[in-house]
Amino acid sequence: MEHTKNLLLQVMIILIPVFFYSMYLTNRHQFIETKRQKLIFSFLATITLVLCMSFPIYSDVNERNDLRFVALMIGIFYGGGYATGIVLTIILLLYRWYFGGAGFYSTAYEVLFFLPMFFLAYPRFIQQDRAGRMKLAWMITSGMSLIFILVDFQEMDFFSHTLQEILAICAATIVTVFLIETLRENAQLHMEAQQAEKYKILGELASSFAHEVRNPMQTNRGFLQLLLQSPISETYKRYVQICIEEVDRTNDVITEYLSLAKPEADTKESVDVCQKIQTVVKILYSYALERKVSIDVRLPEQECAILGHPPKMKQAFLNIIKNGIEAMPQGGAVSICVKQESQHVMIQIQDEGVGMNEDEVKRLGQPFYSLKEKGTGIGLMVSYRIIDSLHGKITVQSQKGKGTTFTIRFPLHNCKNIIAIN
Repeated sequence: MEHTKNLLLQVMIILIPVFFYSMYLTNRHQFIETKRQKLIFSFLATITLVLCMSFPIYSDVNERNDLRFVALMIGIFYGGGYATGIVLTIILLLYRWYFGGAGFYSTAYEVLFFLPMFFLAYPRFIQQDRAGRMKLAWMITSGMSLIFILVDFQEMDFFSHTLQEILAICAATIVTVFLIETLRENAQLHMEAQQAEKYKILGELASSFAHEVRNPMQTNRGFLQLLLQSPISETYKRYVQICIEEVDRTNDVITEYLSLAKPEADTKESVDVCQKIQTVVKILYSYALERKVSIDVRLPEQECAILGHPPKMKQAFLNIIKNGIEAMPQGGAVSICVKQESQHVMIQIQDEGVGMNEDEVKRLGQPFYSLKEKGTGIGLMVSYRIIDSLHGKITVQSQKGKGTTFTIRFPLHNCKNIIAIN
């Protein structure tokens, strides 16, 4: 009975990060992967690890049985990877050394075996969806369980104690991963619902006044052009030209607003991402040349197609690449790389611009948020909306003074082994 009670206590300790993680996401009312979030989870994993080892399932002079490796694995997978794993491992070994006994050496051997396994699985784990992560966690715990079975099968208490511990390892891992993924999914859905409500309000506002504003603006532009052709001084002509340019800029802003009010097309077709990128680069070539920006494009040899709306995809890529060009007032280079992954097409757009801090990155895609002096934020928000409507995922990495990288992934529709047009 005492063994079962201690076993249940260990499982409850493993669930501590999930409880506080839930509180954190609830208070934030959004889900965005940040260094701060990973740091918080790493701290919770450390507490869990220490508590697991402080209240073991069974202990004697040389042996302490607990779920420390489950805490270590969860900390690595959700707390930031390799750095977190090394810190947690050092804490694990130092704390086990503090308790003393020959069991310290067996713990060290277990670490030498399990830690590389966790590190090897980490890159694959973070690329998986919810079902894939649960499957991978099950495979790892099954491997751990098999090792414990081979080591302890000859023990007298194998069926009464060891087997229960193995089942607890599997159950604690699967339940923890399931709960964390459910929390992440719910937080993501909540954030998407908030964004959808904002888009709806903006769309209604855009459709109500954009057309009424555009008509008189076009009339004003027409009269300004007539005035420009009349016999006036060069000074006044320069003033009129400035007025026309500002009218055109206002018209572009109105066009962006109207794009929010347009209903999404129901039909989708196969679109070659490489050809669409090439089209956008040709459109922006002269624009980049004026700003002393070069565009380097690397495309795969095979056609990578996704299901989408060609005009909207062009608009999304154009907005992001144009922003990259404008982020380099002193000139530079924009690198565009398209790769085919196992089930996705990845588009990576990297600039050498001014960069952003973490808070600025988190606000990208929000209505009316722009880092440009005359920007509205509508263009990037529309791009985010288009990518999301095509079941794509967009992540942003940026550093002040070093530039920004947009990584976009779309589900792969079809791939043909043909050479892309250069």
